[in-house]
Amino acid sequence: MKNIIVAIDGPAGSGKSTIAKLLAEELHLTFMNTGSFYRALSLAVLRSLGGSADGSGAAPPDLSEEERWTEFAEHTDLRYSNGSVYLGNENVEAFLRSDAVEKIVAALSAIIPIRHCINKKIRDAARSLDIICEGRDMTTVVFPDADFKFYLDASVEARAKRRFNQGTSKLSLEEITANIEERDQIDKNKKEGSLKIAKDAAYLDTSRLTIKEVCEIIKNKIHSKGLRMEDMEVEKNAVKNSQEGIQAQLQEQYSFEAPQPGTVKEGIIIQVTDDTVFVDVGGKSEGHVPLTEFETAPKKGDAVRVYIEKIGMNGPELSKLRADKMTIKDSLYSAEKNKEPIEGKIIKLIDKRSGYDVDLGSGIIAFLPISQADSQKVDNPESLVGVSGKFYIERISPNRQNRENDNIVVNRRKYLEEVTEKTRDEFFQNTNIGDVVEGRVKSFTSFGAFIDLGGFDGLLHVNDMSWGHVMRPKDFVKKGEKIKLMVIRLDMAEKRINLSLKHFTPDPWLEFENKFQVNDIVKGRVTKITDFGAFIELSEGIEGLAHISEFSWVKKINKPSDMVKSGDEVECMILGYDIQAGRVSLGLKQVTANPWDDIDTRYPVGTRLTRKVVKITNAGAFVELEEGIDGFLHSDDISWTKKIRHLGSELEVGQEIDCMVIECTPETHRIRLGIKQLTEDPWETFANAYKIGSFVEGEVTSITDFGIFVKVPGDIEGLIHKQNLVEGRDANPDEALQKYQVGDKVKAVVIDINPREKKTAFSIRDYKKKMQQEEISQYMASGQEDDADSFTLGDLLKNKPSE
Repeated sequence: MKNIIVAIDGPAGSGKSTIAKLLAEELHLTFMNTGSFYRALSLAVLRSLGGSADGSGAAPPDLSEEERWTEFAEHTDLRYSNGSVYLGNENVEAFLRSDAVEKIVAALSAIIPIRHCINKKIRDAARSLDIICEGRDMTTVVFPDADFKFYLDASVEARAKRRFNQGTSKLSLEEITANIEERDQIDKNKKEGSLKIAKDAAYLDTSRLTIKEVCEIIKNKIHSKGLRMEDMEVEKNAVKNSQEGIQAQLQEQYSFEAPQPGTVKEGIIIQVTDDTVFVDVGGKSEGHVPLTEFETAPKKGDAVRVYIEKIGMNGPELSKLRADKMTIKDSLYSAEKNKEPIEGKIIKLIDKRSGYDVDLGSGIIAFLPISQADSQKVDNPESLVGVSGKFYIERISPNRQNRENDNIVVNRRKYLEEVTEKTRDEFFQNTNIGDVVEGRVKSFTSFGAFIDLGGFDGLLHVNDMSWGHVMRPKDFVKKGEKIKLMVIRLDMAEKRINLSLKHFTPDPWLEFENKFQVNDIVKGRVTKITDFGAFIELSEGIEGLAHISEFSWVKKINKPSDMVKSGDEVECMILGYDIQAGRVSLGLKQVTANPWDDIDTRYPVGTRLTRKVVKITNAGAFVELEEGIDGFLHSDDISWTKKIRHLGSELEVGQEIDCMVIECTPETHRIRLGIKQLTEDPWETFANAYKIGSFVEGEVTSITDFGIFVKVPGDIEGLIHKQNLVEGRDANPDEALQKYQVGDKVKAVVIDINPREKKTAFSIRDYKKKMQQEEISQYMASGQEDDADSFTLGDLLKNKPSE
């Protein structure tokens, strides 16, 4: 005969183990705590890592080594006997709820190969027994074909308090609560064997029920299915009746299913009064529900799902809202797990920086962060209040302050983005370039307007609003306006859509050459000023650029706005164009004469001028000849003889000077000026007056290591090298050099002169020699009448006075 299996699922601390043990005694079944198998394996793991009898003190196991611990599980001797789990021959029930075991059991049991291994050991242990078992996945994975399935639930607070009151843990109530919450998340998110409610399992919320009440409910459920366990036990030992026989006997004994507190049941409305709805849910008397729990007044005979609050003196007290909430909760958990959207309505703005309350039905309120409220930035948060739609559940977590309502966070933006993505993909698949589409103007930017095409945007660029220049996009389209546009670009990879208004009219560039030619002088309107020039509209849709270099022949233009302003009507010349690129080059200066064309006739070489200095540089000075035309005065052309090292010491800006044009080249726009050319060249004068060998007298102006400089008439400055300061070879030139000082008057002989290079050289040595020669010649030429008084050349040299 088939073994009987009663399977109970539920989260940690819901009372599964205690209730299963009591039921096992009352129904004469074998209690099998399948969770103890995992706890026993956890204990074995901890002991293998140096843990004590209860597993404490062990090294933390690396549970990422799945193969190692799976093999360990396969070779671990786990047995079940008399309601206890054994490791080998040792009964380890006393150690299974230690803190050390609690810390790793959830993570260890989440390893799928280990679950397969332990599930096999559990099934082998149950093969020869009539059992009642409890765990996390008894009804869904371990015993999916169990004869009876139950799911016991309770709030986190109730479960933590029960575990704390057991006294088996050293943790505080808060720590136990945190552990249970963490355990719930692990159990719900396991890859296999996750905690969930089987479709055919009876759901019981035990938060406010006693253990005895829960046991009675479960026994009544079993009996209502036509199986009374103690009778079946007798029948098994006495006669070989079939299961159908037992069912028939028990159906005679139990003619109806009595309503049980903590369960959801479908009933029939039998009466509706002003404030109460009476519902038949079985049992001896009808239940009653407040009429306020119905959105619309129900009718007699309607079916309704209700939650059995309790059995009172006046019959069962029922709640439609709680039943609805439990149904919705189930759907919410399913939606969270399966990533499915749910319906909701935004009912309240909590704070402009935080988010909204969203009604999910039956009084279940979720939180919607403002950042997840819409696919676009929410500029007006109040505008979303009252909006109904679909939301994704981001997470569900227990609410410690209100166990009736979990903390639920939803996301509307994610759903809207998915819808938008789908709609956009359909647009790309069904739309071609050149198609006309309809959209609504959504927002403006500096470069155009975004058009809402049905949840996604297309761009209407300013250049595509009109063939002409667009100063303000708002002059062409209005926000919120519904308009038709032409699709001119589709980029599936970048998800970009470009739209156009101007393509509904012909391209004016196609007629350009019929209206304009190069060198034409035309009139236009300045539409835009930039740093590099001005844009000028010649006709609607035809716009050209006058570069800043084409503004003036002679003026240096720093800013185009100094010459023209937006809106100005100007004359210009067409210098060139590119129809394919839509470009026209324009010139403003070309409509006036170029003053450089006849500059050489107005300023021929030799022209004497009086003009003002406008700029000084290291090399020279610029002198304004007329507006926009300057001549350059090089520092070498200021003086014939003076070497100008710092021009600022000679000239200053704004000073009027006399000068002469010494070069004029129209082709290169070059005019050179000179001041020294106003007078004769003193070097030429000096060269004409003093030939090589001539005597010259001057003043020492400077002394260097190699000689002295002497200024002679005409402000001509020449060099006397130190070798030309002494006569004999034995004389020391450096010693001779030290005898001179600036300001000394000296006499010398010209030994070199070069007017072109402005250089000349003198010699004191040659001067002395020449003077000696003249003295000798003078004495030699003088006749001596008295021999006694006559002198020889040697006598002359002997008696010559020293310098």
